[in-house]
Amino acid sequence: MPESLPFDRVADRYDQTRGGEKRGREVAAVLAPHLVPGRSLEIGVGTGLVAAALVAKHGVPAVGVDLSPAMLARARVRVGAKVALGDARRLPVRTASVDNALFVASLHAIVDLPAAFAEAHRVVRPGGRVVALAAPEVRARPDEFAPLLAGLPGIDRPDTPVAVWATATAAGLRPVETHEVTVGTVTESPNRLAEMIETRAWSNLWNVDGAVWASTVMPVVRGLRDLPDPDDPRDRPLTFQLSVFERP
Repeated sequence: MPESLPFDRVADRYDQTRGGEKRGREVAAVLAPHLVPGRSLEIGVGTGLVAAALVAKHGVPAVGVDLSPAMLARARVRVGAKVALGDARRLPVRTASVDNALFVASLHAIVDLPAAFAEAHRVVRPGGRVVALAAPEVRARPDEFAPLLAGLPGIDRPDTPVAVWATATAAGLRPVETHEVTVGTVTESPNRLAEMIETRAWSNLWNVDGAVWASTVMPVVRGLRDLPDPDDPRDRPLTFQLSVFERP
């Protein structure tokens, strides 16, 4: 099983490439109605964008765990000492000690879904919930970027709706609901998107070797820069699969 991916290498630019505090508020607004009262643990808390919004906008006592010290340094600025260094597969959290466990666009980086859901089951109290925002059923949306982005390596993710549902239920969690949600929009110009690819802002590009980069990634970059009006921003909906489970 591949190791989880710590995000230290992009910590200094993570917020600006992931929508910042506005995105955190939008995600928190989607999650909050599905949480039971009590403390929520965000597994893969990152820079604390979502946890901070849950606290400030929804009154949810939120704590977090992340594998990256550099990301946690930024999370502590937002949510204080309520975050800790830890692996999703071996959480530094007592059994049945939280009311909700959250995976917010983190399962694809955790990679080991069975271990992640087994740990979420362990730390959530009976009657508590495990909530995941993960890859939607259809990732390539009908916009002008989609045909180009489909050519990037590593575009296939382990956190598909079927995989999340099957793995969570195998871990002993009871399904509550699953459906696709739109969490605001992403506004990017073709040139900005090309720049994000060139600087390897996304984790699926971090380990691409030189030959593959030249043969598969650079054609995507050139295609984006060749689009009409490459500096003009385009609005694209940001979609996830929301899956909610309960610990019996």
